[in-house]
Amino acid sequence: MAKKWKKYSTGLELVLCSCERDLLCVLTEDEELVFSLVWGLQDRASELLAPSLKQMFELSGRKISDLRRIGCVRGPGSFTGIRLVLATAAALRRTTRAQLAALDYMQSLATSLAMNEQLLFGRRIWIATHARRDLVHLAGYISYGPVIPAVCVEPVHLVSPEGACEKILAGLEGKPEDHAGGETGQVLLAGSALARHKEIFADLEARSAGRLATRTLLSPTIEALRLLGRHGDYFPQDVEPLYIRPCDAVDNLPELSRRMGQDADRATRELERLLHSEVRDLNAAREDRPD
Repeated sequence: MAKKWKKYSTGLELVLCSCERDLLCVLTEDEELVFSLVWGLQDRASELLAPSLKQMFELSGRKISDLRRIGCVRGPGSFTGIRLVLATAAALRRTTRAQLAALDYMQSLATSLAMNEQLLFGRRIWIATHARRDLVHLAGYISYGPVIPAVCVEPVHLVSPEGACEKILAGLEGKPEDHAGGETGQVLLAGSALARHKEIFADLEARSAGRLATRTLLSPTIEALRLLGRHGDYFPQDVEPLYIRPCDAVDNLPELSRRMGQDADRATRELERLLHSEVRDLNAAREDRPD
């Protein structure tokens, strides 16, 4: 029996996340926690990730070559952090037998909240994270209990803080039983956007007449990342990033072009051409890739 269980075990699994302020690395073996690291220095993640992984494997007595699964939190969030995680995972896939899974950052926060508060099935959760100045990512979830990842019921929206408040208030309308949890089950709201726009979301909580409660949650928990990693869908393919907000460099291209003495419209058209040609090349590569 022991040998049969080992044959179908998950093996050595790594989960990486660098979407906001923290760099998180979680190593498990057969679903048991082996090692975890949290760096509150996401702006230095590029110089910290590789040495952290080396130290993690050395101290735990495991070999990187034995990796079987890598869960990649692909966004939404910091462009640099997301690219770093996905590039590292892609390199590890090519040097080990590991397969990759795409994990969702907003879901990791909703699942963290469900686990922290031991929420029962049906409780509604909103997650609002900072996107950039005057923009937030907003997504809605339902708790499936503290041992199953929260399920998305409202896809990620890119809206202003005020727009997020109006969308949440609109979702609170109707009968109490429509908001899973019943009359005593408040809808919960958490995420980094609440820290950046304290007054706006405090006013939202007051306007909700007790139907909404805010929580402080700025980063996913290790336990939530373990749970998402355990339930991920793994494939021998690289993970595509989840970018919701537009890139600052793209928005600033016209002004940058003018400063360099170039035609802004021409630069914008050329960027669009390059982006579309890259998408075509990626699609063609997928079609030619053997199953």
